[in-house]
This record gives sequence, structure tokens and C-alpha cells, in this order.
Amino acid sequence: MKKLFTILMVVAMSTTVSFSQISDRVNDESTYLLGARPVAGNFGFYLALSTAEIEGLTEDNWEESGIPLINVKYYKTDKLVLRAGVQVSKKRRSIDGTLDADMTGYTDYKHVETDASWNLALGAEQHFDLSNIFDSYIGLNGNVGYERSVRTHNESYNGGDYANSEGSNFGFTYGLETFIGTNFFIADLPIAAGLELGVAAKNYGANKYKYDWDNSFDGTSNSGTYYTSLVDDFENMSTLSGDNSQSLQFTDLKARRFDIMPLARITLTFYLKQ
Repeated sequence: MKKLFTILMVVAMSTTVSFSQISDRVNDESTYLLGARPVAGNFGFYLALSTAEIEGLTEDNWEESGIPLINVKYYKTDKLVLRAGVQVSKKRRSIDGTLDADMTGYTDYKHVETDASWNLALGAEQHFDLSNIFDSYIGLNGNVGYERSVRTHNESYNGGDYANSEGSNFGFTYGLETFIGTNFFIADLPIAAGLELGVAAKNYGANKYKYDWDNSFDGTSNSGTYYTSLVDDFENMSTLSGDNSQSLQFTDLKARRFDIMPLARITLTFYLKQ
């Protein structure tokens, strides 16, 4: 619900602002029947969700906050549009409880997972169809950001024994997107719904967890550091341990990941006068 509330608040604020936009534009009724297509000097406020983000909204097991991809567009000319956008995401889930030590051996148990990311995108669109109803374009986006995750696990046992570990990763990301898009202008409102399809290439910097751990059993304490891979889909990795790659604990690790992926986004744009 928090995710949905965040998106609805963004749309509501955008709608409030947008009624002073380009609604005073006079259409040439002999040529155009619908729409209020922006022209050079106009601005647009652009809300977008990819198919992956829509799928993530249906996951109820994460407490998620942040904003979807939000862009500001500026019409340099009637056909050339400059765009800048930011995307911020944070999600967290945890379990924290006390157990019956006589039955389980545990007295306390806590596990917390937190993921966060930030991304800045800069790009441009070249438009072709100048009708007021449909607006087709090609575009290019460059983006840079970071991803960070933390995994904390604490267990306490009878007699004062314990086992704790904390894993974290941080890495910069960068990539490039190329796409084609179409806007559909809604009646005479300064609003357009659209679809973008294309290809995205992304380099990931956060490809491994570093775990620091310590424990105490029967009065003997130990501590150390190990690494696990975030690249968990190597087909031959499972043969090394009989389990998935996340079970492998490395004393030293280098992991790299670069993906080329299909891109699909639905969009909603509100236009404003300069």
C-alpha cells in the first residue's frame, strides 16, 4: 500500500500543477480534432513504470518506499526534446523475535534485509509525428547511479552463546538505453499516455557481499570475513558445492556483471507552459 500511495501522491501533485499548463493553446480545428500537443519552450512532467517495476509493486513481502522514474522534459524545438530524470528506491524486510529456548535452543532471532538504489538519467528524444493525437519519437538515455544492500543476521542461544553476521555491498552502476516511443494525447487536456520499447545496457558494480561474522560457543569466540557472489545464475556454479552459488563462501572474490536487456515502459506526461 505504501508503494501505491507514493505513486498516487506524485500523480495527484502533478495533476494539480498541470491545469495552468498549455490548456490555453488554440487548436487548428481544420487540421486537428483532439489534443494539446506541446511546442518549443514547453515543459513536461513525465511519470514512467517499467514492466519490472510493475511486477515489483505486486510483491507484498517487502516494505518499499521511493519514487518511480520521474523525468522533466523540455521542448528545445517542436521536434527535439531534452529529458532528465531520477529514480530512488528503498525496500526493507525483517523478522525479529524471541523463542522458547527449551524447544529450539534459541533465545532470540533477528534477520534484516535492506536494498537501496539511486539513478540519474539524461537523454533526448527526436519526434516525427506532429499531429495532435499521436506523437512518435526515438530516444537515447544515459544513466548513472548506485546500488547498496545490507543483510544482518543475529542468533542468541542458551548459556550466552551467539552467532552474528552482517553482509553488505555497494557499487556504482551506469548504462545506456535506446528506445522508440509513442504518445497518445487525451482529448484537449495537456496530458499524454505513452509506451516506450527498446534495449537497455547496464553495468553493475555491486556484485558481491562482504560478510563480517563473529560467534561464541562454550566460551570460545571466533570471527572472520568472507564473500559471496550476487551473480547467482552461473550454470556450473552449483556443481562446486551441490547448492546455489550464494552458499559458496570465498576468502577473496572478483565478480563482474554486464547485462543487455529488453526495455518496456508505460508513461504518463503532463505538459506545462514556460
